[in-house]
Amino acid sequence: MSTRSLDAGTATWQECQTYLDLYPFAILPLGATEQHGPHLPQNTDTILAGELANAVAKKSRGLVLPAIPIGYSWVWRDFPGSLTFSFDTFRSVLRDIAGNMDRHGCKALMFLSAHGANPAPIKYTIRELADEMDMKLLNVFYPDLAEIMWDADSVAWKPMNFHAEEFETSLMLHLRPELVRMDRAVSEYPAHSREYDISNLPMGALSESGVFGDATVASADKGQRWFDACVDRIADIWSKALEQD
Repeated sequence: MSTRSLDAGTATWQECQTYLDLYPFAILPLGATEQHGPHLPQNTDTILAGELANAVAKKSRGLVLPAIPIGYSWVWRDFPGSLTFSFDTFRSVLRDIAGNMDRHGCKALMFLSAHGANPAPIKYTIRELADEMDMKLLNVFYPDLAEIMWDADSVAWKPMNFHAEEFETSLMLHLRPELVRMDRAVSEYPAHSREYDISNLPMGALSESGVFGDATVASADKGQRWFDACVDRIADIWSKALEQD
């Protein structure tokens, strides 16, 4: 087999078997279907997760599984069109897919998220799975993002707590510009809320637009730089994990 990556969704089962015999490693992109302000599509996180997974696999290796288009998006449940699994349902989906891949001889599986609420349920799921299977499991979400965004033109609403702002909008301008409505982009920095931190108040109650940050300063050039830097960081993490096997 000439390539070190393979799309499981378009491959035949024989091709998957041959690939896993050579490279028993898989990447599962995890996205969401949820509001992304007035200017980005609801499948933004799913698009980004899939693009990251494919680029990382080509730079390293991996059977790229179909992106999961629904995640844990409870905080946006009141926005029409936004979808969410329950915490337990999302964990069950992860467990089932890990079990599938373990059965097929996979030795390492990376859960690659582009949605900020997904890593928490993944964290506790892979802890439990460690007692049930020998397959290596990784939980990755935009590593070292503050360093990658050193040249950003806006500040984050909170560290690693951002939504539909400069970063995500720039990546989409690079990857899917036809889906971005920059004439509708806004800058909104909702007031920080202690109630949000300590109660069941959702993020959606804090914002009028659904944007947490400044989308108006986004650009395709920054999106390309940041996307490539993310791919490099994730591919390095993944490659080093595979070398340990």
